[in-house]
Amino acid sequence: MENKENLIMINGEFYSPEEATVSVNNRGFNFGDGIFELVPVYNGRCFGLMQHMNNFFNSAIALKLPGIYMVDELIIFHETLIEETGLKDCEIYSQLTRGTGAYGLGHPEANIPELVMFAVPVDREALKEKRAQGVGLVTEVDDRWAKCNINTLNRLPEVIAKQKAVVGKYYDALFVRDGKITESTESSFFIYKDGILWTHPENNFIHTNVTRQLLMERLSKDMGIPVMEKAFDKEFALKAEEAFICGPRCEFMPVVKIDRSLINEGKVGTLVPELQKRYEAFVAEQCK
Repeated sequence: MENKENLIMINGEFYSPEEATVSVNNRGFNFGDGIFELVPVYNGRCFGLMQHMNNFFNSAIALKLPGIYMVDELIIFHETLIEETGLKDCEIYSQLTRGTGAYGLGHPEANIPELVMFAVPVDREALKEKRAQGVGLVTEVDDRWAKCNINTLNRLPEVIAKQKAVVGKYYDALFVRDGKITESTESSFFIYKDGILWTHPENNFIHTNVTRQLLMERLSKDMGIPVMEKAFDKEFALKAEEAFICGPRCEFMPVVKIDRSLINEGKVGTLVPELQKRYEAFVAEQCK
């Protein structure tokens, strides 16, 4: 096989993209009946793997997916995928569906879940260039279902919102529910105002985010910055000294514009670069 970077793992076995197949009766295909998780890889090592696996299993439990894999097995799958693809800087996407079964909304009486995993190369130098300038977000009505803390395959609202951002030449879309900002399509949203970090409360309206957890439990405390979990609107956000999104894919990305309005006159401040620096140091220590 010439290009091993594109290898796909299905239920622990490796396939080329041409060989990899799933049944048309797969419930993930027919109903979005499954879950996903994305794990960042640095220097050939998974970052925050146990935290991500905790999210993965919590979502599986919420959907009552049968447990056929143990944590140790999934860890081995991640490490084997990195070794086989040879990718040192990437993201590993995992998707677990309820498997195949006769067409019908109810769970099949006997079915075997199907696990699909593959690695996605990441251009972190390109992210670095965007980070230096800051990015813009476009707002979108948050009409997602009320269990966003479960990483299900039903992501159509995110797809539509992301495409709106792409067409408008924004970095991402920023969801607004009942007038209050929740998060972006793939990341948590924070602002820095009056010496405090503000963000939406962690509840069923936002995704569980490992990078957010690191910020709130470690980085903010190390820097002596209090965090206020309280919903706020766009006008409040525009008065911030700095704003940013954070997540496994974008790390810490400064936001200098929401829709057509600038934050801090469109300039990147000093806090977000410092958070990124501390994040990189933490990653380097964990992924030696």
